[in-house]
Amino acid sequence: MAGEPKMARAVGNALHKNPDPEHIPCFRVVNSKGELSGAFAFGGENEQARRLMADGVEVVNGKVDLKKYGI
Repeated sequence: MAGEPKMARAVGNALHKNPDPEHIPCFRVVNSKGELSGAFAFGGENEQARRLMADGVEVVNGKVDLKKYGI
């Protein structure tokens, strides 16, 4: 969706270097299959899912239904 389908590593690097994660919502980034990041990201297992659900995004079995959100 960012316009560069072969730039996954660049996206990951940008997320890793996020200077202000409290105000730049990188937890909203999922992969092209709708899968969430691993347990190490965002402060522990299920933290990304918790934050997404707090934003009103449905997470089922560690995935977001991208079609449901028009992606």
